[in-house]
Amino acid sequence: MRFSAISGAILLGFLTWACQRSESVGAGEWPQFRGPGGRGVSPAVGLPETWSEDSSNIAWRVEVPGLGNSSPIVSGGRVFLTSATEAADLEVERFALALDLDSGELLWKTSLGTVSAGKKHRLNTYAAPTPVTDGSHLFVHFGDVLAGLDVQGQILWREEIDPLYSDYVHYGSASSPVLTDNAVIVAQDREIPEKPSGWLAAFDKKTGDELWRNSWSDSCCSYTTPLVRRRGGTEEIIFVQAGRVASFDSQNGDRLWHQPLEINQPVASPLMEGDLLAVFSGAHNIRYGAVMRLSGEGKDTEIQVLWETNQIIPQTSSPVLYDGKLYVLVTKGVMVCYDVETGRSLWRHRLRGKGGYHSSLLAGDDKVYIGNRGGSVLVIEAGEEYRQIATNQLERDVSATPAFAGQSLLIRTVSSLYRISGRGDRPDA
Repeated sequence: MRFSAISGAILLGFLTWACQRSESVGAGEWPQFRGPGGRGVSPAVGLPETWSEDSSNIAWRVEVPGLGNSSPIVSGGRVFLTSATEAADLEVERFALALDLDSGELLWKTSLGTVSAGKKHRLNTYAAPTPVTDGSHLFVHFGDVLAGLDVQGQILWREEIDPLYSDYVHYGSASSPVLTDNAVIVAQDREIPEKPSGWLAAFDKKTGDELWRNSWSDSCCSYTTPLVRRRGGTEEIIFVQAGRVASFDSQNGDRLWHQPLEINQPVASPLMEGDLLAVFSGAHNIRYGAVMRLSGEGKDTEIQVLWETNQIIPQTSSPVLYDGKLYVLVTKGVMVCYDVETGRSLWRHRLRGKGGYHSSLLAGDDKVYIGNRGGSVLVIEAGEEYRQIATNQLERDVSATPAFAGQSLLIRTVSSLYRISGRGDRPDA
């Protein structure tokens, strides 16, 4: 049989689909920071649009002990979260907890130990990294400690992965752990140039044993969450550092490729869809945004910068790519929508709201969700023109990035966790 160009295109499309399917999870699952693939996109329809403290589509609201900027994650009908309690004697207790998704009932709360309170940014907490789950186990990170638990809250292992962390912490940990086929991946960049090197490391999911560690001393102060992608036959870890974006082999930590970037102290995390990689982050007037196309794989990867900009660069809020459009938001509330392929600005708008915008953007069901520290979540229509659907006010401070659970939206505020029901899963539907 003759192998035609059309047949080749069909085969390539199938292989791409198969790779994407291998990274997918079950419906209603939200297993890591920004959900499947770290994309911040829900495939569900019927997502909520409007709500308030006393509206009927609030399925439940529960008080969360302690403080945390970590996001909720969802697996197997349970919501997992981390938090920390600050005591008067300058000590902090860190813990993980699980709630029933249907009722909000607290199922368990497990302490990960008490430590002396270290330095942190005034807007950070001692429980900022979002946990991650493979459906059978939960993995939590607090800067110095990484732990694996079962879904019943039993600690399976607990490792001091950075014993000197308290000596050089400045703003506090923020990068969330992610999973490869067999390991938990943690990125921890140094925060003070004179202190120890930054590193990216893999830890065995079953035992917590360190499998490899790649360290560097020529860059500091990255707080981004890595991406895990299988490109061809290679499972890669893509991480944004000050001055570059780099890819590492998940099997041994070897650096596969890197692209220099004019970027400093990145916090907003990268995102990738298909062969497009978007990086928009930075601080202290060294900020950078670009969309790149990756071709090839492994060390043979070729990088084509499709477009770049140093305008409207987020300090903390990670962008979202949805239906060919890239949505970017800065702390002061200026938001822009780009055509992701060309970089053409489709619209630019200044959002109303108090307290600044720090949580990362989410999208789904033709909508984009935007939280702010004033306690509101804005819902806008995804499209080539700006149209606001609703401003939904809860209590103060939505700094933690919300999460989707099927048609529901989970929102963590300064002291509570809400489940907002969408169409089809409302209590009164």
